[in-house]
Amino acid sequence: MAYILFYLLLIYSLIGLLFGLAFVFKGVQKIDPGAEGTSWGFRLLILPGSIAFWPFLLTKWMRS
Repeated sequence: MAYILFYLLLIYSLIGLLFGLAFVFKGVQKIDPGAEGTSWGFRLLILPGSIAFWPFLLTKWMRS
């Protein structure tokens, strides 16, 4: 059971990492126009949150 949980968490995290990288470069401007032209530091700060909350952010990005 622990292996299944581990692999599910690993898959969730890898999908989140791929989504997070795309989101901080392209998607954040679509959801929040105030993020246009922000620094690399800002994008690094929002990367962990975008990895963790990728399903929620993906739905917001698709609606915008």
